[in-house]
Amino acid sequence: MTHDTDPYDTDPHHTDPHHTNPYGTDLSDIAVAVTGAEAVTRNLGIVNEREQAALRAATVLVAGCGSVGGAVVEPLARLGVMRFRLADPDHFDVTNLNRQACVLADAGLPKPEVLARRVRAINPSAEVTVCPEGLTLENLDEALDGVHVAFDAIDPAMSAWVKYQLHVRAAQRGIPVVAGADFGGKPAVYVFDYRRRPVPFYGTATAEAHREGRVWDSVRWFGRTHFPSDYLPVMTDRLSNGGTWPQISYCVLGMGALGSRVVLDLLMNRRTRHVVTVDLHAAAMPRAAALAHRARMPLELARTLRAVRTASRAAAAREAAQASDRLRPSAPAPASTTPPGRPLPERLAIVLRGARLAPSTYNAQPWRFEPVDGRTVRLAPDPGRWPSAARDALGWAESLGCALGAMSYLAHGEWEACAADPGDADWYAGRFHCDRLREDVLARQGALGLRSTHRDDLLRTPLDGTTMKRIELTCTERNLTLETVTGTTALDRLARGELDAQEDGRSDDGELWEWLRERARTEDGRRSFGDPSDLLGVSGAARAVGRVLGSRAMPPRWATPPTTVTARLRARRLRNCGAVLVLRGPRRTVTDRFDAGVALMRVWLALTEAGYAAQPLGHEFGGPGAPWTGGGADRDDTVLAVLRAGRATTAPAHQATRCPTDASVRWTGWTG
Repeated sequence: MTHDTDPYDTDPHHTDPHHTNPYGTDLSDIAVAVTGAEAVTRNLGIVNEREQAALRAATVLVAGCGSVGGAVVEPLARLGVMRFRLADPDHFDVTNLNRQACVLADAGLPKPEVLARRVRAINPSAEVTVCPEGLTLENLDEALDGVHVAFDAIDPAMSAWVKYQLHVRAAQRGIPVVAGADFGGKPAVYVFDYRRRPVPFYGTATAEAHREGRVWDSVRWFGRTHFPSDYLPVMTDRLSNGGTWPQISYCVLGMGALGSRVVLDLLMNRRTRHVVTVDLHAAAMPRAAALAHRARMPLELARTLRAVRTASRAAAAREAAQASDRLRPSAPAPASTTPPGRPLPERLAIVLRGARLAPSTYNAQPWRFEPVDGRTVRLAPDPGRWPSAARDALGWAESLGCALGAMSYLAHGEWEACAADPGDADWYAGRFHCDRLREDVLARQGALGLRSTHRDDLLRTPLDGTTMKRIELTCTERNLTLETVTGTTALDRLARGELDAQEDGRSDDGELWEWLRERARTEDGRRSFGDPSDLLGVSGAARAVGRVLGSRAMPPRWATPPTTVTARLRARRLRNCGAVLVLRGPRRTVTDRFDAGVALMRVWLALTEAGYAAQPLGHEFGGPGAPWTGGGADRDDTVLAVLRAGRATTAPAHQATRCPTDASVRWTGWTG
C-alpha cells in the first residue's frame, strides 16, 4: 500500500493538473467526499455517526472470496468500509452463479479481482488490495498488518494448515476473526474475538487435525447444536456417498447480513455471541416467537399512533401561528445583533470539520479559523478558551498544532508559518492553503471520527511492524526522536516509577476546576465543551461521581482524588497496554510546540488507522519523577508527547462534546 507524503511539508511549487488556477471550479475532489458521505446517509438512525466512522476507518481482510467470504464484501462496502484485502486463489465458474457475487461474464476470472471491481464500482474511493495467490504461510503476516477484523472463509479441505495459521497469528496479534458456514437454509457466523481469549479456535480444533488434513476434526468448532434438521439428511448423504455440498443464495445473503453486523460490533469493541445464526427456513414457519411478536404489535402500534398524533398537533399549531402572522400588520424587523451565519466553501468546511475533532487538553479547543479565500484559512489561538490556571501556559500551541495535523491529514496543501511576534494582538500561527482533498479522504474522515482517548485497559500485544514503521517515518520526517517501551518487564518498570513519583508536588487545581465548572454551567458552554466529568475523562460510576465533584456543591479540594489512588490508577494503565511511545524534541518556542502537536496528531491517527487505541499521557502523567522525564525545556530532547497504545477490548464509554465548527470560525475581510 502506498501512502501520501505529508501535506504540512508539501512542495509549494506543486500544482494539481485538475485545476488551472487556485480558485478553479473543478470540484472533483469535493464530489468524491460529498458523494461518499451522501451514499451512507440512509445508514444514520440505525448506524450512528461513530459507528460510521469506525467502518470508514477499518481495514478488513477477507480470506476466501467464494460463497462465505464473498457474501460479506458487498454489504460491508455498502455500509461504508473503505479498505479491503481480498485473498483467494480460485476463479469463478458457472456453478457459482446461483449464490456468489459474479455474473456470467466473470466465469474464469480470479474471484478477488472480480470482487475488487465490484467494491470500486460501489465506491470508487475504496482502497482494495488483491491477493490472487490466496493466503500462504509466506504472505500471512503482511496480510494481517494493520487489519482490524479478518473474515475466515478458507476451505479446510483445500488449505487447512493455512487456515489454522491464520487463527494462530491473529490470536497472537489480538485481531478478531470471523468465520462462517452455511447449513442449507441456516447461515452461521462464528466469532473468535482473540482480544479477549487468544486461543486459536477457542481450543476446539487442534493443530494436528489441520496439519494432517482431517477435515471433519478440523471443523469441530462448528459444534453439534447448530445444524438444522432439514439439512442433516443432506449431510448424511454427502458424507456417505460424496458429491458437492448444496448452497443457496438466500442463505449466502443471510451470511453477509449477519457477518457485516458482527464486523461492525467488533470494530466498536462490543462483545458478541460466539455463534450468530438464524434458521431462515424455520423463520418462515409458525412458532411461539412469531406469536410473541404479534402480541407486542398492539403496544408498538399504540406508541406509533401517539407519536403521529403529537407530530400532527405540532404541525397544526405551526400553521395556525403562520396564518396569524400573515393577518397581523407587518412591523419593522428588530435590528439583529448577531450577523447571519455564512456557509464555508465546501473544501474548507471538510478540513475544518476534521480540525474540530483534533485532541485538546481539557477539551478547550483553543483555536480560531479565519478564512482568507475559498482555499486558504488562517489558524490563530483563541485565548478565551484556554484556562489561565492551566499548568502548561503554552499548551494551546500543541492543541493548535493537532488541529493543523488533522487538516493536513485530509487535504494536500501548503503551510506557511507567520513570521510576526506571537505577542502581537492580531498574531496568527500561519495559514494553510488547501490544494485538493486527499484521494482517500472518506477513509481518513473515518479515522478522525473514530480517534478518541481510551483510558481503559489495553491488551499487552505489541504493535505490529507495519504500524511502527509508519510512526518511525513520521517522527523522522519531523526530526523527532521516538522511544518505544514495550514488553511486560519494561512496562512494569514504568509503572513502579509512577508509584515512586506519586508525591510530585502538583500545584493546587482549584482555579482550573472553577474554570471547568464555569465552562459547563452555561448552555453554550455545555454545547461546546460538555460537563466537568467529560473534561476529566471519567466514565461509568466514576462519571457520576465526577458530576458531583464538578458541581458548585463540592469544594475543589475534594474534587481531586487522593494522590495515592491516582498514582495506582496511572500505574495500572501503564502496565496494561501494548506499548508506550515517547516523542522527544525541542520545546523552546511556540513553533516547536506547534510542530509537536502536528506530530502527535499524525502518530495517533496512524495508530487509529491500524486499529489501536491510544491515550496521551500529558498533564495526567509525567511528574518530575516519572520514568520518561529528562531534558529541560531548553534542550532538544524534551519530552513532547507520551502515548500509551494497544488493542482495546472495550469501546470508550463517552466521547466529549466537540465545539461546533461555526463557533471557531471568525470571518475577516474576505467577502467570498
